[in-house]
Amino acid sequence: MFKSAIVIIFAFVILLTALIAITPVLAVPNENASDKAKSKAGFIPEHAVKITESLYSLGKAKDHTGKVVEGFLFIDNKKSPAKPDGTPGNGNKKTKTGETSTCYTLLAKDARWKATEPYMIGAGIDVALTQASLNAWNDQVSFDIFGLQQAGSPDGADSGSPDGKNEVMFDNLGETNTIAYTITWGIFSGPPSQRVLVEWDAVFNSDYTFGDANTATSPVMDYQNIATHEFGHALGLTHPSDACFEETMYRYADIDETNKRTLEAGDIAGLNKLYS
Repeated sequence: MFKSAIVIIFAFVILLTALIAITPVLAVPNENASDKAKSKAGFIPEHAVKITESLYSLGKAKDHTGKVVEGFLFIDNKKSPAKPDGTPGNGNKKTKTGETSTCYTLLAKDARWKATEPYMIGAGIDVALTQASLNAWNDQVSFDIFGLQQAGSPDGADSGSPDGKNEVMFDNLGETNTIAYTITWGIFSGPPSQRVLVEWDAVFNSDYTFGDANTATSPVMDYQNIATHEFGHALGLTHPSDACFEETMYRYADIDETNKRTLEAGDIAGLNKLYS
């Protein structure tokens, strides 16, 4: 009897020791998994595939008409203290008279809007500055790519599948270098004649103070400067080479910057390549 009790106690001690040894392992989170989750946190969905530092593929999905389309996410950041080669201070390639600038990159050849598209805006978005930013592009082509504001409120950027609404909105992305991002959906492969854009959503990080840098009494992120850039993504342009730092579609921006409000030679050349 006594011997049996000792055996039972001994077995219990061994079991308890094993549980104590195992429990901390179960309780400690997988640091690698946590870091991976953080890298896709917030506005970058888990299914997004990184193409470059500022461009992600969202894969394929069906739009509201049942057509199979593909999505891309453009991320636009504030300049870091250490700028890459080709940024201001490192020189810029000049276009000779009569020469067409090559400072542009297309999402895909002939992937463009085939008809004028309306849009809706969210709370806090400046209507006049938004239209001015859209018109910077409209004024360079023979038809209006971007139409007028329509009734309704944005229901969030579509990173899973498009809903047929073009939306401009603020969202708090937190303390990050990301100033804004744009999602563009369309058909980018197959016969060029069949390629088309079907939706865009532009989101501005409300953690930054946006305003008019020309009239603000304190430093601001100039809304028109950033919006004009985002709408370039909405019509089919990506970021050009970092050597093209004068262009509106250059991938970095900064506080009180306003030069992106107006288009440069590369921006116009890219626009004409798609829409002329």
